[in-house]
Amino acid sequence: MSAGTVAEMVYDLRQQIDGGELEPHAQLPSTRALMDTYGLSDNAVYRAVALLKSDGYVYSRQGRGVFVADRRQLIAGAERIGGITRPGERIEWRHSIRTEAPDWVAGYIGEGECVERARVVRRGPIIREASRSWVHPDVAAVVPELDEPAPCNPTWQAVYRDRSGNAVENTSRAADARIATADDIAALELPTSTPTSTYAVLVIRNVYTSAGRVIGVGEIVCAPGRPVELKSSRP
Repeated sequence: MSAGTVAEMVYDLRQQIDGGELEPHAQLPSTRALMDTYGLSDNAVYRAVALLKSDGYVYSRQGRGVFVADRRQLIAGAERIGGITRPGERIEWRHSIRTEAPDWVAGYIGEGECVERARVVRRGPIIREASRSWVHPDVAAVVPELDEPAPCNPTWQAVYRDRSGNAVENTSRAADARIATADDIAALELPTSTPTSTYAVLVIRNVYTSAGRVIGVGEIVCAPGRPVELKSSRP
């Protein structure tokens, strides 16, 4: 291969990791193999690996080599709270059903039937976040696509705004942490290899209003970076 650049090596490996070609904890090729693949000197390869480490794409094991990081560790922060689907991620729809509003949802949109929609965002084999939204049935009268297990184009909020002529605002956004529920663990496909493993997850809730009333709420559950072992305080 002709001489390359550090930037080209970093970009290519990021693409492979984001696309799932290099899975979490897979070992990177040796320094010599990377030198041959990208046409770089050993110092240039070291710089590229250092950049990948600083971005959280890889990590080192003393005496064993460099390995692909589990990208679930990078989902928190403003970027994820902003609800951004990053390059290499894809949306997978789970369901769109009519159901009774859960208690906390009913506190916003009222008791009774609503439309519950669920989806996950996946990067390669890893689910990065699972989200559900509960929408008032009056909205479904304007946006019947809500009852279909597929995304609205571009979003149900935008479609409702265009068809009803009423602006839709996200009037409340809160981020908090909680211990993952059984539903969270199932939706995120988290390992349950040991009964003592407990996960902490970042939860983001949004409230959508239009014409002076709440028309829907949403909850995003972000995958954890690592399991947390909880110890009983009992003697």
